[in-house]
Amino acid sequence: MFMSGNMIKTNTIDYQKLFVELPGFYIILSTDLTIMDVSEKLTKAAGIHRLDMIGKNLFVVFPENPDDVIADGQSNLKYSLNYVLKNKTAHTMAVQRYDVKNQEGIFEERYWCPINKPVLDENDEVLYIIHRVEEVTDFVQLSEVSQKTVQQNNKLESQIERMKIEIIKRTKELEKLNAQLDEKVSLRTQHLEEANKTIGKNVVALTHQKKQLEDFCNIISHNLRAPLVNISMLVEMVAENSTNEENIIFLEKLDKAAKNLNETFNELVESIQITQDTEIPYEEIELESFTNNIIDSLQGEINKTQAIIKMDFSQAPKLCYPINYMRSILQNLISNSLKYSSPERRPIIKINSQIKNDSVIISISDNGLGLDLNKHSENLFKIRKVFHNHPAAKGFGLFITKSQVTALGGKIWVESQPDVGSTFHVELINQ
Repeated sequence: MFMSGNMIKTNTIDYQKLFVELPGFYIILSTDLTIMDVSEKLTKAAGIHRLDMIGKNLFVVFPENPDDVIADGQSNLKYSLNYVLKNKTAHTMAVQRYDVKNQEGIFEERYWCPINKPVLDENDEVLYIIHRVEEVTDFVQLSEVSQKTVQQNNKLESQIERMKIEIIKRTKELEKLNAQLDEKVSLRTQHLEEANKTIGKNVVALTHQKKQLEDFCNIISHNLRAPLVNISMLVEMVAENSTNEENIIFLEKLDKAAKNLNETFNELVESIQITQDTEIPYEEIELESFTNNIIDSLQGEINKTQAIIKMDFSQAPKLCYPINYMRSILQNLISNSLKYSSPERRPIIKINSQIKNDSVIISISDNGLGLDLNKHSENLFKIRKVFHNHPAAKGFGLFITKSQVTALGGKIWVESQPDVGSTFHVELINQ
């Protein structure tokens, strides 16, 4: 940049011209080894016009000598270029024999010292490879000439021999170091991949265990409420009835509800063990007897509402599923049908099952208060969302039910109309 008074002039450098005129042998390669540009000095040494090189593959412009059966220059150069692309770092090659055609199209013996260096973008990805070579043909061939003139120049021959040995020695050392570096990079990459896999597995396991622990806490807080309410109702009925015979009947039901409460609590405590393993145990469940046990635990509320419960498991009588999840799902849905029954009519609850491919669909329908799905469809299965003014509504039941269903690959959906009733469908994978 030159400054004169208030005048400022900027000189622009023509980098392409500068590259072409470099006093050395240079080739710019794309990542697919296409020649992008080449220095003028190299075109003169190769005897090929610059425009005849640009846009062509390096090994098309410089093929290997087909008459040299032990030629390895091309394979060595390919290895070096691939090394640069893979490791994004420069690679210096040992002296290579790589014959080049003369103007008559005849291959001439040539020797080169190549260096390949990557040009990286801002994301450390390879944009280009700079291929630089120094021709050492005269130096290498001098050793052969010196053998013919050994009597005239013993000293020169001795020097050349020592240099040749040194070149071979350095070549072997360089090849050994390159091989060791490749091995270390490969080993380190393998270790990193294994570590990442282990971390990924641990994250999945911890996430699963956290989810199960949250489910367990919600199940305890929600599922024990229904049996406790039934015990309270049965106790009230005992107090209201004066005959011994009636007291005996209610006490028997109270005893059954208490045992069911104890059984449910024990199963929930045992389910803590599930959080230690992503493999949840499956058991074969006879749906009719299993559902009857749940209905027995809700007998107090059934008596109070005078609900009629109809069951039909003929199409799918059995299901292989985790017992504690199955108990929670059915108890929540049946309890909701009783809880949100209409005061205008006697509750009728229908429970049935059917097979769909590898799954069993359990449907629970009622003639209760129903739901306005236009208003509540998005929040229906969210935690702490209630849709009716009921003192026992906590907003846990449907959230827990959906969490348990979807955790094992199942689905849950509902059909409902206000003041007509609801039907919940649960599709469970039958293991």
